[in-house]
Order: sequence, then C-alpha cells, then structure tokens
Amino acid sequence: MAKWSPQDYTPFFLHDEPTHTMREIRAEYTRLRAIVRKRANRLREAGFKTRADYIMKQIPSLKTLDTQGLSVEQHLMQTHHLWESDSFSIGGMKRIQSEIEQATGVKIPLSDILEFDDYMKSWRLSKYRYTVDTNTVVRLYFNEYQEIGGTFENFYNIFLASNRYKGHY
Repeated sequence: MAKWSPQDYTPFFLHDEPTHTMREIRAEYTRLRAIVRKRANRLREAGFKTRADYIMKQIPSLKTLDTQGLSVEQHLMQTHHLWESDSFSIGGMKRIQSEIEQATGVKIPLSDILEFDDYMKSWRLSKYRYTVDTNTVVRLYFNEYQEIGGTFENFYNIFLASNRYKGHY
C-alpha cells in the first residue's frame, strides 16, 4: 500500500507545491524501488526476462541518480507507476488473466498476456487513426470487424496466427 495519497506522487505535489521533504521523497523512492525490484525478480524467475530488464532500467539507485544529476522526484513518479500497474507483477497479470477469462470465457496463457495486450493496443491505435473519416470507420467496421466476427476469441486467434507472436514477452 502506498504511504502517501495518490496526488502526492504527481508533478504538482513533488515539484511545484511539495508536501514532503527531500529526505522523505528519497526514503519513499527507496521503499517503492525495493518492492518493484522484488516484483521484477519474480517476473524474471517466471520467464519474463525482457519485462524484468525493462523495469530494472527504470529504477536506478539513489547513488546513480545523484551521480548522474537525475531527478529523484521524476523517478519516484515512474516507480510509483510501476508499483501501481498490474502488468508489472505476476499477481497483476493473473488478475488480468482471470478478468479476461470471466468476461470472455477465453483462457489466455500467462506467457501471452503481456504480448497480447501490446498487440491489441497497437491494433486499436492503428484503427484510431481512421476515426476522423466516418466513411472509413464504417468501411472498417463492416469489412474487418464483421469478417472476423469481432469476438475476443477471434482477436486472440488472429494474434496467435500473426507473425508478432513470439510466445514470451
């Protein structure tokens, strides 16, 4: 559980109107960093080495921050985001997996959760570019969405068949 209220981790309360001393900010960064490092190590042990390495690069030590002149406040915000996010812990990914299964009836292996999520985000973003032109939206809906049925299971099967699928993130 976070020690501070959620707004205390925002740029306004860390930079413009600080509610905590630099000593408290450094202590909170150290505490959250330790938690996030444990989660990253669990991810690595579970076979998510790429995701674990990404996390570790985002949370340098205080010594590194000091020697490179980097902002402790900025890294505290990033670390708090990693700490809050479900996609950066095994337990969070299991919750996502359970929610998907309950909502759709499709059981996605834990090893596919992150990569499938990224795939769906990129698919939605690529379709989002066309939302300005309503004729294009209508064409996309009738041509693509109805051809594949538009069900979650169909999207997952397309993902598995795509050349982007690698099996592990």
